[in-house]
Amino acid sequence: MHGTLVQRGVLVLLAMAIARAATSPEYCGSTELRQPFALGVEYMVPGLAATYARTGVQWAKAMGEGFAWGDVEPQPPISDQHRYDWRTTDRLILEYQQAGFQHFQLYTKGQCAWAADRSHPQYSSRGTVPPKPEFVRYYADYLRNLVERYDKDGTDDAPGLLYPVLYYEIEAEWGTGFWRGTCDEYLAHLRVARDAVKAANRNAQVILIGFFIAGLFENNPAGEIENVLRQRRYPLSLEANIRRLLAEADKLLSHPELFDVVEFHSLSDWSEITGMTRFLRNTMHKYGYEKPIWVGDVNYTASPMMFWGVPVPPYTEKQKSAIAETLRILANPNHARHAEVMAWFRAEQACGLVKKTVLAMGEGCAGINLGNLEDWDIFRFVPTITGTAAFHGMIDRLGFKAGTPKLLADRIPGAPRPAYNALAMVARKLGGFNAVKKLALGQGVYAYTFDARGAEVTVLWYDDGQRYLPGETPPARFVTLPVPQQPYRLSPIPTEQDVPMPPPQRLVPVNGKLTFPVSVTPLFFELWNEDQE
Repeated sequence: MHGTLVQRGVLVLLAMAIARAATSPEYCGSTELRQPFALGVEYMVPGLAATYARTGVQWAKAMGEGFAWGDVEPQPPISDQHRYDWRTTDRLILEYQQAGFQHFQLYTKGQCAWAADRSHPQYSSRGTVPPKPEFVRYYADYLRNLVERYDKDGTDDAPGLLYPVLYYEIEAEWGTGFWRGTCDEYLAHLRVARDAVKAANRNAQVILIGFFIAGLFENNPAGEIENVLRQRRYPLSLEANIRRLLAEADKLLSHPELFDVVEFHSLSDWSEITGMTRFLRNTMHKYGYEKPIWVGDVNYTASPMMFWGVPVPPYTEKQKSAIAETLRILANPNHARHAEVMAWFRAEQACGLVKKTVLAMGEGCAGINLGNLEDWDIFRFVPTITGTAAFHGMIDRLGFKAGTPKLLADRIPGAPRPAYNALAMVARKLGGFNAVKKLALGQGVYAYTFDARGAEVTVLWYDDGQRYLPGETPPARFVTLPVPQQPYRLSPIPTEQDVPMPPPQRLVPVNGKLTFPVSVTPLFFELWNEDQE
């Protein structure tokens, strides 16, 4: 999650008014993916690289802080001589490379106090506006030097660099106030950025600013827009704003010559992945091309449940008071029900992480960056506004090492949470998969079979389109699989704090069929292999 609460709140309040479209779980297809799928984590912070490297994940993404133009060049050049400060960027990239991460995405922001055009009507110190015309060449210099420092070509590289950094996202997020200019201004800015990045390393990949449209695509796997707008009654101002955001996305996507990768930000329910991916791909097809799609900013691996007092679909307005109470309990360690509710949330977080990742893989996305590496404590004080952001770290954090500002201080890692163990399970079982296909197993059953290094692994769960709160029991249903007469392993994902890997169940078919229940907790189904014991 980026930006001010107000900026996000405005967008979410507008988007959440869109009602859910009907689910279509019987859709069945197969997708051959560009290999390898990039399984990553975000956002890189000091002190946690070694901890997250142990999951087996090799991709990581840095947030904009520390990498923005003004962070790297806090003072203007003197006689065209730059005085860059690479200490923060070097420290972070080298820590993660030395821990075992080999692939990186970097946010780059043109935010720079001395270069910003303060006469711009949307100027704010908390966002990026185009630089003054006389400073555009210095912006290009910053990007060119950033890429050159981390391309590992033997020229002006950061000392100790182990792997090249090849992915650069130009600005942070569309429509939430990080980029404060117009579409046309962003496209001009992007053209300068692309030329600078490619001048330093022609193999570097430019990522278009990420799209964030929460509330539109949850439980809407076809990515419907016009049908939803026609079937619902909206205030004219709300519909106009929705159409404006969609038109801006369309305009940005109509310039494929300026970028190599498309990204969207998944800060809502896991069910948005399918519809959002298809919307972006269909828009690209309209303009005669297709480029890789990444899912980024996945800090809410579980649903945030509520933004600015508005329930996040598929949660409903009827659940609002219960959601608010749940969030208040999560934020209060002294509440009598805190342990119970937090255990429920940790299970939700692990389930959401697996579902978002599997759906991204199933839809042919190029990769996903899963977060968050740590809790964002400041949001604990306003949980009904910020949702579950304060609790979304995949590990406990014991504190900060003294001696440096908090943003740059090494974190002291604590115990892994279920989401961390679920991430490790996904990396181990699905890492390096070659192909994936969706199975049709009945209404509400999500099932994807992966060819993972020559072995088939199926991930499946059940969803009735509703969301449930602590103390409620979501429904389950039985599925039947026709399979060869061999023993099989059925493994639930980790959902308990003190159980890093739940024991698997050994199943033997009866007359070539297996029947077992599936619920909201994803299951991994595969041949029983004694070597796994």
